[in-house]
Amino acid sequence: MKIHPDAQEGLVLVGDLTVPFYDTGAPYDARPTVVLVHGTGGSASTHFRTLFPMLTTRYRVIALDLQTTNGELSLGYLSAQVSRVIDERAPNQGVHLVGYSLGALVAADLAADRPATALTLTLVAGWVRAGTQQKLRNRIWQRLFETDDNLLREFATLTAYGPPFLASKTDSEVQALIEARQFPAGIAEQMKLNRDADLSDKLPKVLAPTLVIAGSYDQMVPDRQSKLLFGGIANARYAVIESGHAVPQERPAQLFQIINEFLTIPEAFPRGQVQERIHI
Repeated sequence: MKIHPDAQEGLVLVGDLTVPFYDTGAPYDARPTVVLVHGTGGSASTHFRTLFPMLTTRYRVIALDLQTTNGELSLGYLSAQVSRVIDERAPNQGVHLVGYSLGALVAADLAADRPATALTLTLVAGWVRAGTQQKLRNRIWQRLFETDDNLLREFATLTAYGPPFLASKTDSEVQALIEARQFPAGIAEQMKLNRDADLSDKLPKVLAPTLVIAGSYDQMVPDRQSKLLFGGIANARYAVIESGHAVPQERPAQLFQIINEFLTIPEAFPRGQVQERIHI
């Protein structure tokens, strides 16, 4: 399914990789540009299928599908792909970076290394380095990945969504979520990166105004991990959405609202502020 009817699709070469991109504007587009970076095991379409079209009502939107290999994976390897797509599609422009889950770490890595590129930075369900709970979940995930795909789909669904979201679904709807879950090539390497990545040395270099968003029911990345991310960036503010880890799927309208407010009314988000966004 096409991510958006107005999105141009293409490929950008990054070394020997071909990285798919989706872009709703031409390089001369005058609208502010938002760049979306997806998370572990996902793609632009699976993680941003609802948020992407919402953002296109106000912004030029670029997204990409990160590529992995069977070798060692690093944040720099992934952020280089995002950088290359930006240089190809929006040369010599500042952009608004939005990263989700592992994509939040990738976006932060890019913003630290290329401060002129990141006009703002929005980090959704991100972390600085994995804590004990994340590492335990990662170990269970790895064992199930090696032994039982069906049980892994159930485990991943259980931990991805918040209890209120799952409680609102029928048994058949929950089963559909389980059956729809896929484990693409390279996901094991991404999970290893989730466990080993460490932004501690990069965060002091992030100069862009930053919005850190946590899910109040996040079982994959507890909100205390996002608070560490908030505390590590000098020009940051913090918001909580009533959601599990799958914020873009559970609460896309709230996520769009808060991102749009941050980008258009910066004075509503003073540095150091904490906001609670409760779903009604």
